[in-house]
Amino acid sequence: MRKFAEIVMLELRSLVRSRTLAMLVVATVAWMFGLPHVLKGDGTAEGARELYLRFSLGGVFVLTVIALLSSATGSLARERVAKRLQLTMVRPVRCFVLVLGKAVAHMAVGAVVLLTACAALALEVGLSAPCYHVLSPVLPSVKEEAAAMYEAYMKDPQTPEAVKKAKKEVVLRILAARAVDHYQSIPTNEVTSWRFPKFHPQGTDLRVRMRFAAQFDTRQDVRGRFTLGDWAAPVSNITQAVVTVPLSPSQVSEGPADALTFFNGGKDALMLRPRKDINVLLPADAFGFNLVRAFLVLLAILSLVVSFGLFLSAGLGRPVALFVALVTLIVGEMSPSVLEQYPEELGANVTDRIGLFITRVAVEATSPISSATPLESLANDECVEPKAVVRSLVLDAVALPLILAFLSALVIPRKQEDAE
Repeated sequence: MRKFAEIVMLELRSLVRSRTLAMLVVATVAWMFGLPHVLKGDGTAEGARELYLRFSLGGVFVLTVIALLSSATGSLARERVAKRLQLTMVRPVRCFVLVLGKAVAHMAVGAVVLLTACAALALEVGLSAPCYHVLSPVLPSVKEEAAAMYEAYMKDPQTPEAVKKAKKEVVLRILAARAVDHYQSIPTNEVTSWRFPKFHPQGTDLRVRMRFAAQFDTRQDVRGRFTLGDWAAPVSNITQAVVTVPLSPSQVSEGPADALTFFNGGKDALMLRPRKDINVLLPADAFGFNLVRAFLVLLAILSLVVSFGLFLSAGLGRPVALFVALVTLIVGEMSPSVLEQYPEELGANVTDRIGLFITRVAVEATSPISSATPLESLANDECVEPKAVVRSLVLDAVALPLILAFLSALVIPRKQEDAE
């Protein structure tokens, strides 16, 4: 443990001497307090707050990731090239301890920077605003829905022969992607209901959220009434793309406690996607607690990124390691958008199919990281769920960094032998 602490302190002193910590803190303070004077919202206080929450902490996080990744990819590489790696290990220590100590030192710097950003965020927006658990309708999984659609599609005589002859897994993948955006039509003067997981409302702040911002940012005229067990509320909207309706206790139970019912009292049919556009919002706790959970998730993601940079630094030169790390991050961020924008692959040529296969692999490899990013939830006052926090801490901050440190420890001795 003493040797580990010495490695951590050596790396921390190196980060302080290089002014990495000081520059990150100064840039963070300037960004957090200067951003409100630059952002232009929709003219409402709520819109300005959402923009600030979305881009303030997100900007600091991106800056911290790039700075610490740059430092991590050069940490081992520089010492190996300069033949100072043994000097860094002030006493005989295992390479695993060396890599882990450097990772912890970088994480300490990242924690200071993110704490500075969170403190500035608290001063700007306060900590008392409520956040909400987001419940989605209980629906078949996209794979189950795709399988049901596939059977009906194959039996339909109007289905093109090219589709019937295509590989089943390809068609199922396309149908699963479409199932996410499956639209439901609610005719005028008719009632539709969606089942939700059973819950116990706390307090009187229960809400329903409907979204109408689709691919073309359409906004619909919504008129009708929501009921959820003993709760009910009318809704009337002609301007907003996202409607949040506070429910009020009703004297008479109007339906099952786990079924949200909507009566379309408008003059037009209503189109929405149940998987994306309809939610029940349950009160959770205050924004301050949500900010703490978001901080822990961001710190966990940063831990994994730094550990990956150190792993690359163990076997590659700094320029190559940094290039590989940045390309990996960029591909990981872009891959979901590529799969979402590409219409289908039935008519794709060989090159496109190879590209889509690589993109899918990148999405599967990086989804544990990208799907855990809490910035969207924080901006929308959605609760960063404790389960997601625990999962991120266990996977991104402990398990994967330990595996990468172990792999780095295997690479370092071989690179030293090659250098000799």
